[in-house]
Amino acid sequence: MSTSPLNALQRPRRLARQVGLLLGVSVLIGVFLFHVWTGLGQLSERWPTLLWNVYFSFIYAVFIVTSIRATMTVLEARVPLRSRRAVALHVGVLSVATVTAYGLATGFCKVLYASSFSVRWQVLVVTATVTFVVTLVWSAFAYMNSFYQKLREAEAAQYEARLATLRAQINPHFLFNAFNSIAALVRTRPGEAEAVVEDLSDLFRYALQASKDSGMATLGAEVKAVRRYLSVEHARYRDRLIAEINVPEDLRPAPVPSMTVQPLVENAVKHGVGKTREACTVTVTARRMNETLVLRVTDTGPGFDTTDLDAVLNEGSGLANVQERLALFFGEAAQMTLLPQGVEVRLPLQQAAEARSNLPPEMTVAA
Repeated sequence: MSTSPLNALQRPRRLARQVGLLLGVSVLIGVFLFHVWTGLGQLSERWPTLLWNVYFSFIYAVFIVTSIRATMTVLEARVPLRSRRAVALHVGVLSVATVTAYGLATGFCKVLYASSFSVRWQVLVVTATVTFVVTLVWSAFAYMNSFYQKLREAEAAQYEARLATLRAQINPHFLFNAFNSIAALVRTRPGEAEAVVEDLSDLFRYALQASKDSGMATLGAEVKAVRRYLSVEHARYRDRLIAEINVPEDLRPAPVPSMTVQPLVENAVKHGVGKTREACTVTVTARRMNETLVLRVTDTGPGFDTTDLDAVLNEGSGLANVQERLALFFGEAAQMTLLPQGVEVRLPLQQAAEARSNLPPEMTVAA
């Protein structure tokens, strides 16, 4: 199995950080023990003793840290932290492992450095106490970090599940109507039916790509998807559907949540073109206001019966889907406003730009 250059560079750095941490802890413990048993006032006369203390502390640290890490690895694999009993078992086993490692380190030092290593019970008690406290604190932080990582993973999984559910709700809105249009065209206008199938295929390819990535796309890519959607719907409504898209070129690279603009346009088609027998114009506009991207989708149809957004969201429309997506990505920083004949969405450009580095190349193509 090949190793990437990045991993090859990270391993020596990680090892250097770990050795540096062990040395730092060893120096602190060695100085503390020297101060307890000798006194810092005698440092100039007995500095070799301080060096021996630091050296022995380093040996103890290596034994204990290695033992604890190996024990934690085995425990995490065999006894997942899913109950209080499991936590108690982890603590008990780690305590035994610490005492055992301390005994092994003591024996190792005594065998190799019998003349320099003191085994007076007072020294052993103090060093054992200090070691146990340091180990306990280190283990506590390690488990806190483990719980934090698992919490983040659980939140990420919940977020992805909600996002996947929202994506699944978006697609069927126009899929069945598109198939009906294709079925109506395939006998009378097969060439146009083929074009609709291609647009529908491209649209679903974009939606599928959006479902696999970070959930962000460029405004230009969203406009491309909207054009495909309008092309499919034009096969159904014919001349009753007129589309106008006014999105400046300098705003098309702006990052936005993927599959956000299309539901707004779909809503305009449904409540505009779908509720009138006359020609209806669906307009998509975008403008920049300071650090805010203002998206507006309007139609010349009969309009909404109310401008109360909550009342419309409670009906379970596609707007509720978009609202939840915006809340997932931006919280209260994004705003949606219901207009008499359309919808306006405001997104914080600066906050959205932080997610742009995760965009794949195919999601950054401007329309």
